[in-house]
Amino acid sequence: MPLTARWDGHGTLDATVEGLGCGLVWEAVYRVRPRPVLACTWCGGPMHAKVSGRGGRFFAHDRRSPNCAGAGETEEHRSLKRALAAAARQAGHQAELEAGAAHGGWRADVLVTAAGGARTALEAQVSSAPVDDVLARTRRYQDDTVGVVWFTYRDARWLHHVPAARLYRPAAPDGPWSRLHPLVSRFSAVACAEVCDPSPFWHSPVHAGWDHREERGLTEFVADVLDGRLVPRTATTALGTRYDGWAAPEDVEAAAEYAASAQTTPPAPA
Repeated sequence: MPLTARWDGHGTLDATVEGLGCGLVWEAVYRVRPRPVLACTWCGGPMHAKVSGRGGRFFAHDRRSPNCAGAGETEEHRSLKRALAAAARQAGHQAELEAGAAHGGWRADVLVTAAGGARTALEAQVSSAPVDDVLARTRRYQDDTVGVVWFTYRDARWLHHVPAARLYRPAAPDGPWSRLHPLVSRFSAVACAEVCDPSPFWHSPVHAGWDHREERGLTEFVADVLDGRLVPRTATTALGTRYDGWAAPEDVEAAAEYAASAQTTPPAPA
């Protein structure tokens, strides 16, 4: 009798772990005869085990399935979604993969629900995407009061148009995704006399600005964002809102207060 299993795309593919969703290991489904019966839980279509050129293990439909919600996903995309969901759960939140709105207007890679009911979509964008598409999808979330953070390893054009984080790409398509490019800044305002000795006459009385960005681990970053310890830095421009990394709420508030005071303070007499 042939083996039968249903694959949802989210289990582990470690050959040493019985984690394929049916108590089977990788060797039981990859290149064995008689061929096991594998079915997609999204559409019920037949699938088979494969290995990519980079060594990633994944399952593919036997025939192209354009109507399947899980069709066309790479193992790299799936592994990033799993990493985001794991980080959210580690932070104490509920996380559901491929969760959609009841009205069908959006479908989140990972939908996080906090204890108080607030929802945040974590989007894993490993393929290229036009700026307009990312903006449109972001607006659909915002219209439903759902927060959204985009994650990519690409130097994408839309990185400064939406709340986003750029990751370092792992060596293998199945991860691990662990580190982000420097994206967290701190604001400081220090009297010139405390920094410069002697203080040059051309310096302003206060040295104020954002310092160099810090790297964060993915798990730490996701927890800080979901728990409100980090918020996006934004600026209003002629082209709309610009996003420039992340910072603690108190630093964003301090920067805004400093900017407001600098505009209202009269210049010192010559």
